[in-house]
Amino acid sequence: MRRLLWMALIGLGLVGPLAAQDEGEADPARRGELRQRIEKRFAARVQEDLGLNDAEAARMRQVLGRFFVKRRDLEADEQRLRQSLAGELRPGVAANKDAVTRYTDQLLENKVRYVETYREEVKELRTMLNPIQVAQFLVLRERLFDLMREAREQGRNRRQLQGQSQP
Repeated sequence: MRRLLWMALIGLGLVGPLAAQDEGEADPARRGELRQRIEKRFAARVQEDLGLNDAEAARMRQVLGRFFVKRRDLEADEQRLRQSLAGELRPGVAANKDAVTRYTDQLLENKVRYVETYREEVKELRTMLNPIQVAQFLVLRERLFDLMREAREQGRNRRQLQGQSQP
């Protein structure tokens, strides 16, 4: 199954552009186009593997989209909190203990909310999918995430090698 997803990404020409995303080689419009292609192909694969009709697949996409937005918002909050915490923890500057405590607590609470979105998402998916379909979906999504991480890592490794070979 992993090989099939990998081949699908290669066949769609997505592996190189995925790696390029971290490099900044792809402009924002190209990254958006790439993301849409990946999402479209993944949605088709999920629909096929789970045996969903068009209406079921559309409903599932709505649920997943809603939770994607929630997680994206939480990620933005986390980035903001990390920047604020980093501002407090500058070398050579006394940190405000109350602010550090507040930012740390907010970061931890943010992590809990982030993880909870997955629990809520699965709970909602169970209203439309049977337990086997839910498990199949979770496996497919995790494999996609693994492939994307690998592609990014390959891009980083390639950049490091290119940087070493240039004088």
